[in-house]
Amino acid sequence: MVASTHMMHRGATDVERNRLADYLAPPPTDTWFPIAHSTMLDSVESHLQGAGFDIVKSRLSLSNEGHRFFGTLDLATKVADGIALAVGIRNSTDKSFPIGFCCGTRVFVCDNLAFTSEIVISKKHTRFGQERYLEGLSKAIASLGQYQEASRLWVNRLQQWELPEDVANSLMLQAYEQELVSSRLLPLIIREWRNPPIEDYKPRTGWSLFNSFTAVLGRTKQATHPAQAALTTIRLQRLLAPPDDVIDASFAPVEQ
Repeated sequence: MVASTHMMHRGATDVERNRLADYLAPPPTDTWFPIAHSTMLDSVESHLQGAGFDIVKSRLSLSNEGHRFFGTLDLATKVADGIALAVGIRNSTDKSFPIGFCCGTRVFVCDNLAFTSEIVISKKHTRFGQERYLEGLSKAIASLGQYQEASRLWVNRLQQWELPEDVANSLMLQAYEQELVSSRLLPLIIREWRNPPIEDYKPRTGWSLFNSFTAVLGRTKQATHPAQAALTTIRLQRLLAPPDDVIDASFAPVEQ
């Protein structure tokens, strides 16, 4: 298994789990109630483990003098061969962004990390923000089993979706026209698609095309603009949908 890809903020540095508690939240104001990064991580870990989801690996990072936190937690929960669930969490103590939790898949063959939109939580640091976040977290984690099955169906359908070259070219152009990728990234994605460096992605399928996108994003945007990269993969999932629907219609989002 390859080392985890981690969506780090510009200038971010890795931090050990036992050192995270050194970074305290500043005092609250009348309208702003920041939460310590370690408190937020403790909540996520305890909720996951309490629901029976084992964490096999985590990577944590800080930026802006410790005020901004981002973490990825790889779960032991498999979606398909070489693919497992992962969750991303973030927090800030400088008012830069709200508390966040989202779920996605990790593809170990090329170590891609793609967040999708089925389970996304975002709560502001208000007086009751932490309580509402924990409520949403409980609901989200309770639905992870359902999300696992939906992800398995989505991956399977993409793997079975054979793409003629003209359809693949059209989808890549649509991604550019919808501003999912820039003019700088588009040639890199085309090159990745036409000359896949990994044997698993030589079949001309929707799954191979999706991983052409995420491989390029992993080498570029995820390192400097993690939130934007996550949003891009969410929108890509909607664009790269096989004609017969990617995910079972009975799977309802938990919270947007």
